[in-house]
Amino acid sequence: KDAEKTFGTGDVRGVIASESANNAKEGGALVPTIAFGVPGSASMALILGAFLIHGLVPGPDMLTTHLDITYTMVWSVALANIFGAGICFAFAKQLAKVALLRISILAPVVIVVVFVGAYQGSQQWGDLYFLLIFGMLGFIMKRLRWPRPPLILGFVLGALVERYMFISVERYGTAWLWERPVVVVMIAITVFGILGPLVRKLRAHYKSGAASEKGAIGFQPQNLNADLLFTLALLGVFIAALVISSGWAFGAKLVPQVVGWTAVALLTLYVVLTLFYRAGARRAAMRDGSGQTAEQRAGQSDVHFDIVVDFGDLSPQVILWRAVTYFAWLLLAFGLAAVIGLLPAMFFVLVGFMWFLGERSWARTFAVAIAVWVFCYVLFHQVLFVPWPQSLIGDWFPVLRTNIPTNLF
Repeated sequence: KDAEKTFGTGDVRGVIASESANNAKEGGALVPTIAFGVPGSASMALILGAFLIHGLVPGPDMLTTHLDITYTMVWSVALANIFGAGICFAFAKQLAKVALLRISILAPVVIVVVFVGAYQGSQQWGDLYFLLIFGMLGFIMKRLRWPRPPLILGFVLGALVERYMFISVERYGTAWLWERPVVVVMIAITVFGILGPLVRKLRAHYKSGAASEKGAIGFQPQNLNADLLFTLALLGVFIAALVISSGWAFGAKLVPQVVGWTAVALLTLYVVLTLFYRAGARRAAMRDGSGQTAEQRAGQSDVHFDIVVDFGDLSPQVILWRAVTYFAWLLLAFGLAAVIGLLPAMFFVLVGFMWFLGERSWARTFAVAIAVWVFCYVLFHQVLFVPWPQSLIGDWFPVLRTNIPTNLF
């Protein structure tokens, strides 16, 4: 009520409404996650991954055999909203101070926690390799505005899709695609969800009555950019997957071939349209308060599945240099871990990275580094007894591996 009068004045009702909606969506996102194995949100994709790690298969079993776990999750969401609100009211000022932490302190601490946490996956060097590889991939996708949640869902749901698709094909052949009503309905819903926005956009374009220019067919050299290079690299990955999996047994190559050919077809179409077709421009009569009109490109869309980051006045060269510097520090962490061990290397990375980012107070630098390192040492080494990856210094001085306090190498 009277929101137009209090907008921009700090009316607490605006905060309450948005936060209530944010909390309410968690319960709804749990429904498809538990019942169908389809994450209702990005956070539910992580929960689904935790399910699979613990051997819990989403589906009917979660509503029958494992009903106790389902009820526990439901009550956890309800109680979390109650206790979370109380905790936030009690510690609001302290929690707000987190936003005041300088990047020179926050970034190194996060890097160390992520490194040590990622190693707990299978406690192999491969965990750290994948951390770096997918970190670089995520950064590239972020910069090029490629959505990352589908990539995460592919890893989370890939095994389930492959298993049940193989069972369906082995039992029913390909007839289940059109003879099973439930399958037909699900395919129709999927197609509608994919094509629906495109159809609505085209209808709105033709109904707007805007004067449009026809698109042009021909080579478009201005589209030879980083986005196209990433698309070509992705196309090469799928072609390689098709070649590698072509010699496998039928059951093993079924999903790789289906996904590979679909991806190759769509990516090839995208590359051809990008290189040889220029969408027409339209003049849309969009008038603001001053009565001015704006020209929009028909090929551009205001709909995007990622957060648009504003880098202010930073040039692409500055952003690229910062990214290269950041990943160089990660590579340095890898090198130090291989020589002196993962946990000891994290201490030097903390100190060096904090100094590099502009933290000139050595007292504060060492205080933060020692506190974080001691926390990781006590939690992962003394409590969880994590077997750390072997390093060169451990090979040179085997005595360091003979007792628990120094068995970090």
